[in-house]
Amino acid sequence: MRRTRALLYQTETLKLELLNMPVHQLGLQIEDTIFAQAIPVVKEELRRAGITQLEPIFYISTGYGCIAGQPLVALGFYDLHPLLKELNEEFRGWRYSDADIFDLLRHECGHAFCYSYKLYRRKDFRHLFDVRGHFFNTYPEKDDYNYNPWSRSYVNPNGDHYAQKHPDEDFAETFTVWLTPRSGWRKTYQRYPTALKKLRYTDRLVKEIGGSPPLIETDPGWMMEPYEQVKLTVAEFMNAKTAHYEALATGYIDPDLREIFRAEPRLTSRRALFRDYMRADMLIKEQKMSILSLVSYWIGVDTVVVIDLLDKLTSRARTLNLWVERAQRDKKLPEIITYVSALCSNYKHKGAYL
Repeated sequence: MRRTRALLYQTETLKLELLNMPVHQLGLQIEDTIFAQAIPVVKEELRRAGITQLEPIFYISTGYGCIAGQPLVALGFYDLHPLLKELNEEFRGWRYSDADIFDLLRHECGHAFCYSYKLYRRKDFRHLFDVRGHFFNTYPEKDDYNYNPWSRSYVNPNGDHYAQKHPDEDFAETFTVWLTPRSGWRKTYQRYPTALKKLRYTDRLVKEIGGSPPLIETDPGWMMEPYEQVKLTVAEFMNAKTAHYEALATGYIDPDLREIFRAEPRLTSRRALFRDYMRADMLIKEQKMSILSLVSYWIGVDTVVVIDLLDKLTSRARTLNLWVERAQRDKKLPEIITYVSALCSNYKHKGAYL
């Protein structure tokens, strides 16, 4: 990578951009992530195991979970981008491997199966999984839970004794072990009589109802904290300190762009928006060649120094959803040219844009 691009797209810069972005503006998609591979695989595992009518809905959220009473499976947004994964590990202390994510999906599908078929209302289920009182209202509010590390009544695939937190998790963990291909659960838990009984029960239960339609109608309106509604920045969400990255970033221009341009105006219609305003990235693209010729000539730098900077301005203005009033268009051009000239002059004399 040539030096200009290395400066503008340096890792510390990219991380600082992510940290200061509101979560809902991250533009995340399941495509081209581990989930694009894992979700179809786990769905196929369900079908091969005999669960043919269950169709969980997966959506991006602030963490993993399954909405109580609905087959709506939330995925942690921090696992949909490699740098977000690194930041999550740095500031929150954990990072899921690909294998972990497959197990998380199986676990959440266990919840989805339980809720869709209202297993918590069955007497045999409540007796075997020791359900006492209201299934959902008795769920602990905190992650802290007491467990017996020597108990042989629960599966414990990850060594965290999570099945002992609540009957809901007991079934989901049991389901995960049962669903995982080649888990060898019959042999693994042959000396854990109660845990084995739960696994065999799950096996029988799927044979009994796995081909039947769910007892509930899926309602996407129950989704909790879809990432598109989270206004916190990534740094606020992760309780992250940004000073380290601010000191090291060599291509962080977001504050300058926000100063030059403006956020999307709140107008009554899209027609009014595009009539009175234009996207900042489109203005830069439109004027790219004239800015390039002016700056490269007067500052005396190679054209790639200007081109790479203009490309960076364009991509960040688009990502930040910045706009300019059409009536101010001609006044903004000298401001953009001056800004680009200043950064290119820095590069000429100091070897760095900032």
